[in-house]
Amino acid sequence: MTLDELLAKLPDNLKEKGQIFGPVVVQMTAQQIQDWLNYVFVGRYTDAYRIYLKAVGMDDLLTEWDKENAAWKKDNEANAAQIAMSNKIALAVCQVMLGVVLAAVGL
Repeated sequence: MTLDELLAKLPDNLKEKGQIFGPVVVQMTAQQIQDWLNYVFVGRYTDAYRIYLKAVGMDDLLTEWDKENAAWKKDNEANAAQIAMSNKIALAVCQVMLGVVLAAVGL
């Protein structure tokens, strides 16, 4: 497919974006497009973006993206552990308070 063929298929509201992203899309392999769609459909947007960066030949940016993504993942894992601990503390307090609250309301 050529860029002109792709642009002809787009609705008017996407033609401007087609000018930006279309050249990359028409050079992507069928496998890259399938992988990109699969990632987007399941919410793996970072992986979809990696395919785009690879397709446009931004290997330096892709290397930086991978470093940042690894740092984000590490931070998210640390935050998840902190949130889990906060939830455990809150649950423990609520379990103890339950008896007191039930007594206060006469149950």
